[in-house]
Amino acid sequence: MGKKTKEYQRFFLVDYENVHCSGLDGIKNLSDKDCVRIYYREERKKEEKLTLDFHNLINKSKAHFKYIEAKWSIENAADFWILFDIEKLLKKNKTAEYFIVSKDTDFDKDIEKFCERKWKVKRISTIDKRDEQVKNKSTRRKANASKNVSKKTNNREAQIRSFFGQHFKEPEYTKHKEQIIRVLLDGKTKQQVNNGLMKIYRQSGETVGRIVKKCKPLLKELPGK
Repeated sequence: MGKKTKEYQRFFLVDYENVHCSGLDGIKNLSDKDCVRIYYREERKKEEKLTLDFHNLINKSKAHFKYIEAKWSIENAADFWILFDIEKLLKKNKTAEYFIVSKDTDFDKDIEKFCERKWKVKRISTIDKRDEQVKNKSTRRKANASKNVSKKTNNREAQIRSFFGQHFKEPEYTKHKEQIIRVLLDGKTKQQVNNGLMKIYRQSGETVGRIVKKCKPLLKELPGK
């Protein structure tokens, strides 16, 4: 026996007439928080039979399955039935995600209307595409984070190079320009910066001291003394 509608986190409404068995790819990865509703038409059952393999996968799946016959005697009856059911389900559970499993783009205008009301309704061609969407979102978040880090690094380097050009014009500094800039850019603490500069000026702690003193504005946000 299935849970109450409000207890499911995701609903997969399968337009079986459109996607057939291939639309059910991914059911093995579903949980008991998922509900799969398969919409079919009686007169199309012979050409849309589930294979034994899919029967076994359904039996093994943790998700709840429900089979709905689209009884309206009109073309694309399953489409209308799916949209009709989504509106009913949303009245009971507005926080869940709703995935229409279909390749039929006719759903898209209605999905836009649902999304305008901040409801989580999407169309996917197979159930496993939902996991792909999650991966893509994760990848995009990582890419955006990487871009932000890269942008921050570029801004920091531009700041250091400008500062160096203004305050380190003497040969004892300019001949080690790139090394000093790299130390200032890579140092995560004041101690790391000091150690990096000591590797450049092994015989001159005084020179390192002068550089650190001049660079106080660049190093003020780094931890350490």
